[in-house]
Amino acid sequence: MTVMQGNLSASQAGAAPDKKKLVLSIAAVVVSIGLLGFVVLRYTLLAPLTTEEASRRASVVDAKTGKVYERYRMEEGEAYPWENPDTGERTLYPAELCYWTKDGKAKAEPTYVLLNELVGKPGKTICPDCGRVVVGHNPLPPLKLMHEAFQAAKQ
Repeated sequence: MTVMQGNLSASQAGAAPDKKKLVLSIAAVVVSIGLLGFVVLRYTLLAPLTTEEASRRASVVDAKTGKVYERYRMEEGEAYPWENPDTGERTLYPAELCYWTKDGKAKAEPTYVLLNELVGKPGKTICPDCGRVVVGHNPLPPLKLMHEAFQAAKQ
């Protein structure tokens, strides 16, 4: 009986390293697949935009609904009004950004404004949030005010 027990122990001892190798192999495959997935995501979905791709994106406003589409992608050579992806109508125009508040301070998040001149409306364009006149390439508040606004937004 002692001889048989010794033989079983030897065969069991031989199985343990095989099982350990199998577990390590499976772990290595899982880690490799995870690493490969991370690399693919990092360099495709999460990759920074190229200059060309960034130049095709803009914040736009729907002239009918006022809905804002940030980072809307325009096709090369396509002029506004652009097609609204929700309605299929060509009602999207470039948005001007206003960073002012009613009390004369700056804010970190802009108000998106559609210029009257782009849609054929008479008169100056007034920001609905702060009441200031908004123009094409609307200037930012002074750097000191913007810095204060971003510091306040962090808190």
